[in-house]
Amino acid sequence: MEVPVLLIEFEGVLAETLRLRADALTEALAADELETTTALLHGVEGLCTEEAIRLIRDQLGAPDDPTAVELARLRAERAFAARAGKGLRVAADARPTLERLTAVARLSLVTRASRREVEFVLDLAGLGALFRPIIACEDAKAPKPSPAPYALAMSRVTELFPGQALRGIAVEDSVRGVRAARAAGLLTIIVGDLAPQDAMEADAWYPTLSDLTPERLRSLLGSSPKGAR
Repeated sequence: MEVPVLLIEFEGVLAETLRLRADALTEALAADELETTTALLHGVEGLCTEEAIRLIRDQLGAPDDPTAVELARLRAERAFAARAGKGLRVAADARPTLERLTAVARLSLVTRASRREVEFVLDLAGLGALFRPIIACEDAKAPKPSPAPYALAMSRVTELFPGQALRGIAVEDSVRGVRAARAAGLLTIIVGDLAPQDAMEADAWYPTLSDLTPERLRSLLGSSPKGAR
């Protein structure tokens, strides 16, 4: 019998971090007298903090300076943690939903966020013990939409649970993430308020994570990933 492995994106699925991340990037770059815009911030959505800073610096004409990028990354992560500590919106019913799913599936995180950010928020929400492993943006050489993060996650899960017939299912909030998971040969679920054409990219769509039940998960196991030959 196949054991489903839910590979869940942290940002946008478990936690609403978009505004916090944008504010943290703005604060971090302002220390170098670099002014962000809505367009610049929108253009780096889905990238890890270091890559976002590097891209914004480049688009603003700042010199290529690895030290400045690293310092800005540290400032951004501190600013993110400070804001998250004052109140971060975690998905409604996240804990009972995830606990129900652990009865039928393994849970892992495959996220564009940094490990420091993820672990900080999971500890605040009391959810850290539910996920093995956590694949953060610094763990894979190429970020999504590369399939590398998902391939690494499945490799780690296989090592943790040897001898089990595992079936990977990605839970994403973006087309970029769905395409990365599909390229890794995984089934895909997308959640959130999405345009119909975006929702149709995945094998299943639900408005929120809490709509994913063990019964719906089992029914999805009999499917082939979209685009599979």
